[in-house]
Amino acid sequence: MSKHIGLIVALSLAAAVAGCATSPVVTTQTVIVAGLGPVDIERLNVRVVSVDRPNRAVVVEQRGLQWLVNVPPVFGNLDNVREGDMVDISRAEGVVVEVRPSRRGSRPGITYTETASTPAFQNLPERFVTRSLTLTARFERFDAANGTVNYVGPLGPRTLTVADPAVKERLRRFKRGDMVDLTFEEAFYITLR
Repeated sequence: MSKHIGLIVALSLAAAVAGCATSPVVTTQTVIVAGLGPVDIERLNVRVVSVDRPNRAVVVEQRGLQWLVNVPPVFGNLDNVREGDMVDISRAEGVVVEVRPSRRGSRPGITYTETASTPAFQNLPERFVTRSLTLTARFERFDAANGTVNYVGPLGPRTLTVADPAVKERLRRFKRGDMVDLTFEEAFYITLR
């Protein structure tokens, strides 16, 4: 995995961006994570179609559906990524750690702002890399009883767990249809076949 660590974000972006145009085939497995409870691990298989190293872009494909992924420089170079590489992506979402209103005119999207070093995902069944991201999405509802927020983002309708009381309080202020920026942690595990 170490020679492909820079590919982790590229292909995880691919997994997220895939939902913008069409629906990729994703399988899930639920595991219990200390401090979080049940967590769904999503698995996605893609093929690298092309790599544009100077522009830090990768095109991936699944079942004839292709999409472009722009890879931020912080995640290393793409020297070891080749056309035709088959990649398995495992992804586990964590909890929402921040929420704020989106800028006027915002559309659903994903911004990877930093890598995260946290023990939140330490007991996942495989070796995962964790990071933080901000997701721009349409707010649907906050379920205070279950501590979950429902939203519609690039992958369609989703639900995330909210543990922080301050974040829960801010979520109570939003109305259905508001565009919000949700910051949360997630974990990825990438393997080349």
